[in-house]
Amino acid sequence: MEVFRRPIKTSHHVVIIIVICSLVVRLSEPKLTGVEESEDKKSGSLSFKTPTLDDEDAHSLHMPRDLKCDGCRVVAYQLQTKFSEAHKKRPSLKVLPESQIYDITESVCESKFDKYGIKEVDGRKRLSGPGLETADIPGIMQGGGRWPNRLRETCSMYMGEIGEEEIYEAYRQEKDFEKYLCRGQGLLGECSKKTSHKTDEL
Repeated sequence: MEVFRRPIKTSHHVVIIIVICSLVVRLSEPKLTGVEESEDKKSGSLSFKTPTLDDEDAHSLHMPRDLKCDGCRVVAYQLQTKFSEAHKKRPSLKVLPESQIYDITESVCESKFDKYGIKEVDGRKRLSGPGLETADIPGIMQGGGRWPNRLRETCSMYMGEIGEEEIYEAYRQEKDFEKYLCRGQGLLGECSKKTSHKTDEL
């Protein structure tokens, strides 16, 4: 038995829209660090290098000055994530009990931070991991070493200087918790301070 199929007619308007969309996507794609394209734009290569660490990066017990903003953002992301998870598990509670607030902040400040490390991005050393845009940028991330301890120290410093309950209250009241913790005044302004990157001085 012979089956006849009707040809599918495609509107010229649909074809034109598809072509325009594909061009817009190609034009809007950011150029990745370490990508070298050939002259005909049809081929290319990727090249990454391990971050070069100086004495401060490798041996200091404290977070290097140029990475304090990233460190603050990591802590803010982890605290916000844990507070949000706790509220989802107990939706009837508008405010978490004090004991749970302390448990959450303690668990964040004592966590392994094993998904974080340092990566070279656009010629600068940056922290990379969950909650940071650098996690989506191709490159070699160097984890372990002193980085987990530095992030734990950063977290503990905020708890000691501000207080667990005050930080939780800021999480509840502020629309942008990261902005509150990292882009304010004084201690809360690590991402507002101007830093002189070593790579800029060379």
